[in-house]
Amino acid sequence: MILATLIKKKDSMNKRVLLNLILVVGLIVDIQAQDTQNLVEVLGQVVDAESKASVKARIYYESLPYGNKVGVFNNTSFGFKMEEGVSYSVSVKAEGYISATKTFSPEMVVNGVINDTIFLAPTLVGKAVRLESLIFARSKFNIPSTAYPELDEYVKLMKENPTMLIQLEGHTDYRGDKELNMELSENRVNVTKEYFVKKGIDKKRIKTVAYGGSKPVMRSNDPESRRLNRRVELRVTQF
Repeated sequence: MILATLIKKKDSMNKRVLLNLILVVGLIVDIQAQDTQNLVEVLGQVVDAESKASVKARIYYESLPYGNKVGVFNNTSFGFKMEEGVSYSVSVKAEGYISATKTFSPEMVVNGVINDTIFLAPTLVGKAVRLESLIFARSKFNIPSTAYPELDEYVKLMKENPTMLIQLEGHTDYRGDKELNMELSENRVNVTKEYFVKKGIDKKRIKTVAYGGSKPVMRSNDPESRRLNRRVELRVTQF
């Protein structure tokens, strides 16, 4: 009688153990299934925006909005898995280039994959950049409204990169009185600096140089060539 009771208890315990084991195995299988299903493969490369050559960069990614999942690459390309329906932010930094950040969202998925290229723009340190829309009227130093969008792009760039310093260089047509041209180029570069300052850029980050008519981009004597000489150029001195 006692032996029969012990056997029954043992059988009952074995059944409970077996049931628990089945539940645990089922849970593990379910978790593994969740880990492998509904995932999107993200593949990307980093290239120079001008030359289209590959750029080695520090690539940091994180899930949005809370950054629960993160990862880092130091390479010219990257790849990771993201959950279906979740967006990820990818930030890219490389020496000599302007940093870039891009959001990878579910709308970009094609056949379970996001394949994309991140273009990095060179910082242009030391090179003079022609502000194509900042062309002044003859003998004037008022900034034309058509130049606002282009100037605002550089304002935004300086706000995003607080170590960036620039030098503004004023020019005039090479004809006419040299002293008056020098004064005019100073006025042109000063109003341009004032525009940046009014937009929130510290004046200490902006140097100015006036060249008068000593550095024309065009020496032809036609109206269009003279117009192009009435300009302010921007040079990035530190990034």
